[in-house]
Amino acid sequence: MEQLVGRLKVPSAARRLLGLTLEGGWKVVATVQLGPEATGANFSAGYIVQRDDGARGFLKALDFSSASRPGVDTIAELQRLTTEYLFERDLVAQCTNKKLTRVVRGLGHGKVQVGPGLEGEVNYLIFELAERGDIRRHMAQAQEINLVWSLGVLHHVATGLFQLHRTRIAHQDLKPSNVLVFDEEGSKLGDLGRASADGHNPPHDSFDIPGDPTYAPPELLYGFVPPDWNERRLASDLYHLGGLVVFLFTSAPMTGLLVGELSEDHRPGKWRGTYDEVLPYLQKATASALGQISGMIPELVRAELLGIVTQLCEPNVGRRGHPHAHRTPDKYSCERYISAFNKLKAQSERRSRADS
Repeated sequence: MEQLVGRLKVPSAARRLLGLTLEGGWKVVATVQLGPEATGANFSAGYIVQRDDGARGFLKALDFSSASRPGVDTIAELQRLTTEYLFERDLVAQCTNKKLTRVVRGLGHGKVQVGPGLEGEVNYLIFELAERGDIRRHMAQAQEINLVWSLGVLHHVATGLFQLHRTRIAHQDLKPSNVLVFDEEGSKLGDLGRASADGHNPPHDSFDIPGDPTYAPPELLYGFVPPDWNERRLASDLYHLGGLVVFLFTSAPMTGLLVGELSEDHRPGKWRGTYDEVLPYLQKATASALGQISGMIPELVRAELLGIVTQLCEPNVGRRGHPHAHRTPDKYSCERYISAFNKLKAQSERRSRADS
């Protein structure tokens, strides 16, 4: 635990890994500052690790020091954090073993003793390193955001969700900071720390909003948690995918735009009726929000992308997604969106070549 020695604050064990050599020959060579948007940032520390063969990775070190806080049952909190870690570790290993190409691969995991006793034990996960960081960082640093690149990101993310859903895993926290950009391989989904696996019950599965509320689908904001796993989890991922379309062209979260179009009485936290009763207002607000941002989407793909976002961000969970998919057992499938984004990307590439 962090302690005060005189006036000096001693960092927790998880924040003292720099310079250590871990199992598999991984050396901790640099720290990574996890932003407040990173899921579980209060409970983990980030590092860059490197092996003698030049391979590099991202290390997530679990920081259990925050389990000891005023008003918190430390034993129960430690148990929860340990369960969350083991769930994520096993889920990452499952995705890596199944070769899900659009989900960040795990490179290893382990435990290192940094100090005495349990307080000195640090559990960690190592992932492949995204050279360009997440898409927010890439967009902030790029001189120009290319339409072809944006559509490529959407194609890769839709593919990643399809791969997860096919193995009965829902991401649940798809947001810009969890879409990572690689030099050669394009974009991949990262951070399964809030994922849900059908048939498993990690602690965060009991949360009304497992991921970041800033990007959450409206039903969760109103406390409506569908009892069916597919509606609760897969439909939530579809909304996040639609929100990512909006973010790539506006740098704003769809949820904020939607809430901004509602009257005060109809907003989450203020509404006193049922979710079914507020649905017409949410659907009207969704259409209004998309109308406000339509001019920010390039005309070449505007109609198609607005149609896609309308389907993906439909507030009525039972109608969310592609209409054709609703005629099949896999009603929340991403497969048709993979094809749609790929087609739009090819169309944009042809226009770009013609213009150059």
